[in-house]
Amino acid sequence: MIQQDSKKDSIETVKLGEYLYIKGRIGWKGLKKDEYLDSSDYRIINGESLTKDGIDWNKAGFISKERYDESPEIMLQVGDILLSKDGTIGKIGYVDNLDSPSTVASGIFVIRNIKPNIISTQFIYYLLKSKLFSAFIASRTEGSVIPHLYQKDFMEFAFPLPNADEMSQFDALTSSLFATIIKNLRENEFLTATRDALLPKLMSGEIDVSAVKI
Repeated sequence: MIQQDSKKDSIETVKLGEYLYIKGRIGWKGLKKDEYLDSSDYRIINGESLTKDGIDWNKAGFISKERYDESPEIMLQVGDILLSKDGTIGKIGYVDNLDSPSTVASGIFVIRNIKPNIISTQFIYYLLKSKLFSAFIASRTEGSVIPHLYQKDFMEFAFPLPNADEMSQFDALTSSLFATIIKNLRENEFLTATRDALLPKLMSGEIDVSAVKI
């Protein structure tokens, strides 16, 4: 009986805001479409490039250095999680690497684990994709004409926090799956970029495939 109680007590309900750094683009700094550039050294993730499958860097925009520098609080780091908070709420992306300095448009939260010694980023990622979090989003946006997830509500999201042993077991069981998800996303980006590069050449006749046998 004592052992059962001890096991029960090991699961503590906590608020997500206690473990996260979470920021979004401040409204008055909102970017307009005509500010996007054809190319630059600075990237921006917007609603189109944050898809239901993750971050599609092929659709990410380009901005000026000045626009990037004005919002240091949302400069992306490897290991950040992105979450859409307007319109289609709950799209999740994971920043596994950065080829250039990047930021986010309005409508997206930048989420960063500030207590990795207690909770793993991997666990946070799966938690935000869970039915528990989906139900939370639904409860906060039900009846809204334009769905929006407010930061104060997000910070109050409560969940059962596994103890250290359970967290370690979870990471061990899901690490290969998590790595596969990221690998597949990267492969999809490469295939999409290759298709987009080849298709115009095929349409124009620059590439001749008439001799290819299928």
